[in-house]
Amino acid sequence: MIIPKEIKQKPVEYILLSLIFIIGFFLYIFINNSQSRIWIVSGVTFSYFGWSLYHHQKRGDLHTSIIIEYLLIILLGLVFLLFDPFAIF
Repeated sequence: MIIPKEIKQKPVEYILLSLIFIIGFFLYIFINNSQSRIWIVSGVTFSYFGWSLYHHQKRGDLHTSIIIEYLLIILLGLVFLLFDPFAIF
């Protein structure tokens, strides 16, 4: 198995990111309350945003364009997950 160089250099950051997504996924699957699922999705997305800010700040390449890019990706994901009329909540 090939592990990218950056993951080898900062394994704790990527373990934390993986835990955010894994815990969020299992909470989303096992909790059937739609209001709770909205909070879970929001929590995961804001945690991902916080992780990305920390990650880029540590790398030294945190710029406004990166912040805007992450915000747009997060907003797009929230729109698809929360406002999809075909989603099963």
